[in-house]
Amino acid sequence: MRSVTRSIRMRSLVRAGLLSLGVSLSLFSGGAADGFVWPNVPERIARSLASPDVSERRAAAQRIGELPSELGVPLAQRALGDPDVEVRLAAAEAAIALRLSRAGDLVIGWLGEGDARLRLAACDVIRSSPTDRSVVALGRVLGDPDAKVRVAAASAMGSSGLPDAVSPLLGHLDDSALEVRVEVARALGRLADPRAVVPLIGKVQDAVPEVRRAVARALGELGDARATSALMIALQDGSQDVRVEAVTALGKLRSDEATAAIAPLLEANAGSDAVLAPTTMPGVRPGQGSAGAGEVRAAALRALGRIGSESAVRALIGALAKDDPSAPRSPVREALVAAGKSAAPQLVAVLSGSPSPPTAAGAALVLGALGAKEGLDPTVRAMQRGVLPLKHGLRALAVLGASEALPAVLELLSDADPTVRREAIRAASELLDPARPDGRAVDPARAMLLDAATPPDEKIELVRLLGRTGSPRAHDVLLPLATTKSRSFRLAVLEALGAYTPAPPKVEAVLLEAIADDAADVRLAAAASIARAGGPSAAAKLLERLQVAAEQDRGAIGLALAGALSRVTDPALAARVGAALPSSPDVARDALLEGLGRMRGEASSKVLRGFVASGIDDRRKVAEALAGHPEAASVLVPLLGDADPGVRANAAWSLGAVGKKDALAALTRAVTDPDVAVAGNAAGALGRVAAREGAAADVQTSLCRAAADPRPYVRANAVVSLGLAGASCEAGLVVGLLQRDRSEAVRLAAAEALWRDVARTQTGKETERRALARCAGEDRNATVANRCARPPVRTPGTDDVLVFVAPDGKDEPLARAPYALVREDGLLRMGIADRRGAFFEFQVPKGTIRLAVPAQLAR
Repeated sequence: MRSVTRSIRMRSLVRAGLLSLGVSLSLFSGGAADGFVWPNVPERIARSLASPDVSERRAAAQRIGELPSELGVPLAQRALGDPDVEVRLAAAEAAIALRLSRAGDLVIGWLGEGDARLRLAACDVIRSSPTDRSVVALGRVLGDPDAKVRVAAASAMGSSGLPDAVSPLLGHLDDSALEVRVEVARALGRLADPRAVVPLIGKVQDAVPEVRRAVARALGELGDARATSALMIALQDGSQDVRVEAVTALGKLRSDEATAAIAPLLEANAGSDAVLAPTTMPGVRPGQGSAGAGEVRAAALRALGRIGSESAVRALIGALAKDDPSAPRSPVREALVAAGKSAAPQLVAVLSGSPSPPTAAGAALVLGALGAKEGLDPTVRAMQRGVLPLKHGLRALAVLGASEALPAVLELLSDADPTVRREAIRAASELLDPARPDGRAVDPARAMLLDAATPPDEKIELVRLLGRTGSPRAHDVLLPLATTKSRSFRLAVLEALGAYTPAPPKVEAVLLEAIADDAADVRLAAAASIARAGGPSAAAKLLERLQVAAEQDRGAIGLALAGALSRVTDPALAARVGAALPSSPDVARDALLEGLGRMRGEASSKVLRGFVASGIDDRRKVAEALAGHPEAASVLVPLLGDADPGVRANAAWSLGAVGKKDALAALTRAVTDPDVAVAGNAAGALGRVAAREGAAADVQTSLCRAAADPRPYVRANAVVSLGLAGASCEAGLVVGLLQRDRSEAVRLAAAEALWRDVARTQTGKETERRALARCAGEDRNATVANRCARPPVRTPGTDDVLVFVAPDGKDEPLARAPYALVREDGLLRMGIADRRGAFFEFQVPKGTIRLAVPAQLAR
């Protein structure tokens, strides 16, 4: 099992692959009390709400939103009926914050109040908690004398998702206030009802560009081909903003009919903000709007990529001539990738001809990004013919990831151009995998490494390249360099030696010697490599050293030993680790428990079970380590009742890794735990177990209930788990969370669940697709919008991950620090770091992991 230690922190400790996760503990100074409510506070608020003194009631109403949901909801319901306007307005805010179920029905009467503030508040409440009755009642408010109220009503109706909202909205497309017309058009787009198509087409020539823009977007969301002609006319609009929305909408329609109209927009200068064309619409000033010509061009590129037809691909390939292949990202290349594998034949034809260097480079890079192996030979031949610049061709081959390209790459390791040499080293490294030994790169890399003319920075990269070959022949090159005087070079050698799994005795010997070095970074580099590649022999020797090592060495030895134990099954060694534990210092104790968790077999499991009744810190680590022992899953269930929430949180998470159907009942109870980390981890565990055991029906009810939990991380994990398990709740629940939940974590989880739902079927799921598209265009949080914009790309496989939790701005991990880790599959793991300031995650999905605000502070 391979161990990977990662960092997800803006500033990180990078020492031979050992990285740290940072958590902003400064957050605790001002907000820790927010999660605690004195027992008498709800009673005092309740008494104040019954007071005849209106000022006392107002003050009490302001505090309702601070209460936990189970305490605040009854008080908010009472305050919504207060005779005082200010009390009711405060109660409305609380109802929204507390996610009061069916709150819309409670404020229908406000829609006829004389105070416009109450009517606006009613619209906001209905938006957050719509019901059939309240949405129908909003139709009457579309005639309100106050334009702000009409806007709020239209917005709430559009968010409701109810077909009964369509007819009233259509009747107000000609509202006298432009802001109302804009919101009505947006609402109709959100509702996605085909009855709106023809009326919206009639508004494409509204006198106001903001309205035309909203109409174009709505027509795109509706996805009806009847709008194609009207949107093509809108491409000539005098407002650049309208043009952007029109071309984007045509892309959503995926109609090849529009390609000829969109293609001329690619001729605009991508960096220009100049106005493209004079207005052709009466009453509109030329260039009216804020978008520039470059934004119109970028939108046209995206649209052609979505259309993906033969003519659309041809137009995009033409745009490669003016593209910069050196740029890390390119809208032209991204659009061709979006067009998919159907673009490959034309791209191959380009490389086989006589294209310009930018066109050839762009075509090769797109073929690589598409993973189109039919582009391998044309790319190599184009490089050999001089048509394709070498540095771009090498980058394309690296992205393609086909090992068959390695010989062509290795030929360029000795190229006279240093830019080409560096790109060749990077490409060869990308094409190699230490898990699949490949000695083809050893001789060319050795020749360049031993050449005195090779620059030092290239030598370091060549050392890393040798490590990635996984070939025993590379040992003869690397081992003599392990004692070089150059610190950076030596660290690179130690890192490369750790790529060989399992490490042969001569490599282990060098790494074990380096772990006793005077320099801390050398010790750490050696420890990380032993953790990745060390075997039983190294584990036994490290255990001996641990008993006599200087205190500053024990951390590195513990790190190395824990990783080496993952490749050990010897019961005798497991017993030795258990015997060493009672006398081991804290800095090594957690590493030993972790190592027993990573060690396979009943013997190590038995040793771990012997520490279940130890102190709190030991119990926390044992509960975490048992995630490596499926045979001991039954031991975790009693730990869900431990007095310490840290133990319960780790036990719940570990059950997600190893539990079976018989653990679901205990995990369901744990979802209601008062500690948010325990409840959140249990919600995540339910989804993991159900996905593994095919038990969607067994967890559906509890997960749907948890999706309404007042704690955002519990809601988030419940929603992701629904997607993992393939379970579903009442229609529109997840879509509603994506549209209306205030928590970024919950909206991210909802997007994750919807993409999983969409991926399960090739057709249908239009409601989910529209919700994701709307989120991508409208969510104010960029992270959420990006998650909604495209389906996640999963890297197969898992890693074992050791993470050190360091306070913000510090270089040292903090013992017992709270953390929340977001995995690539969207699940959050919560808990408390061990005595080293670390935690271990078994078999985390490959990809990015990132830091989130600790669960106790999430809102």
